[in-house]
Amino acid sequence: MKYHLTQQELAEIAGVTNKAISAWESGLSEPRMGAIEKIARHLHIKKSNIIEDDGIEHISSDQV
Repeated sequence: MKYHLTQQELAEIAGVTNKAISAWESGLSEPRMGAIEKIARHLHIKKSNIIEDDGIEHISSDQV
């Protein structure tokens, strides 16, 4: 939501299905490192901002 992406758009960025994104959001599974790397590269953020607890929530506005 922070980046105004749909599940489908995020899935395309990560190279996965939108069902995988749904599973990540609901806590049923976690993304693999390859998907995390693709997302981080696309959003111009550090991988740690995605994988740390509440990491994406604490990205400062100058990193967005």
